[in-house]
Amino acid sequence: MLTLLLTFLFVLLIVLAVRVFLHHGLTLPPTGSSAVDDRDAQRVDLELRAITAMREHG
Repeated sequence: MLTLLLTFLFVLLIVLAVRVFLHHGLTLPPTGSSAVDDRDAQRVDLELRAITAMREHG
């Protein structure tokens, strides 16, 4: 009986956690290397600045 009760409470806890997770729009941290993302973002930023500068001066 105790095992059944604990199993029910565990399932209820998981269901509530999923509801809170979905309701509040929480996101998981990104997977992979953030250093690569930062480097790519910096490269794109530099390219956009160069394009903008060329348009302003040309």
